[in-house]
Amino acid sequence: MAKNTCAICGAEVNIFTGQQLADKTHICRKVCAKKCLKIFDFVPATIDEVKSHIEQVEKGTKVWNQIFVPLQKTKVKEEKLKRFGEPLYVSPSTGLMALVETRYKFIVFGKSQLACVYRIADLASYEYEEETVKNSEGKEEKKEFCRMFFHNTAGLYSFRFEISNSLEFKSLEKYFDTLFGIQKTLGNSINNAKKQWAAIKDVAGAVKAAATGAEDVEEKAAAAAESLGTYLEGDRTELIAKADAALAKVQY
Repeated sequence: MAKNTCAICGAEVNIFTGQQLADKTHICRKVCAKKCLKIFDFVPATIDEVKSHIEQVEKGTKVWNQIFVPLQKTKVKEEKLKRFGEPLYVSPSTGLMALVETRYKFIVFGKSQLACVYRIADLASYEYEEETVKNSEGKEEKKEFCRMFFHNTAGLYSFRFEISNSLEFKSLEKYFDTLFGIQKTLGNSINNAKKQWAAIKDVAGAVKAAATGAEDVEEKAAAAAESLGTYLEGDRTELIAKADAALAKVQY
């Protein structure tokens, strides 16, 4: 039986005790793989991506314990957490959100929690997904999920979690749309149109500057990108400031 070495801890592994990664390196299942969230997919990952995720979980778990756990007991309305599905907690007062995995030692007696924590401002997309699976009785049933993708994120930058139904996703979608100031309602159509027109003018200005060889073409292009990004994603300046301030207080 072929033997390999865990690229993280150096332990000797084989086909049963090790996990091969996309770059043909291996990690041990007993110790190092358990430092990752269970939803992390090892097959397409490289050793550098696994190491980034392990660091992400280590830091995220400390943030979870120091910031989110106390907020679960808060009586202050503005500081209360918003929860979606089983694992996702959102803290608009700190500009952070956490994907949490609870592990039980023996059935339901004794537990530990691991977490990946993200800046809300880095949430790039939230999409509805569904798939048909067979249950324990062999019957087909529909499973519904929310898929999230984050930019500026090393490690687990995309994941999905199960939701009860499409109505729950609609609630989540409305929550984040409102949080980012990009509500998709008739009442906001005029405001959104103004933002769109401003973005179009900025892009047009950058194109014209490039065509005429203007010296400030880079500045115009940057302004256009920022304007278009704000229109598409909303103004996230305040959320960024809150997240940075909260993370600065965490003791790693």
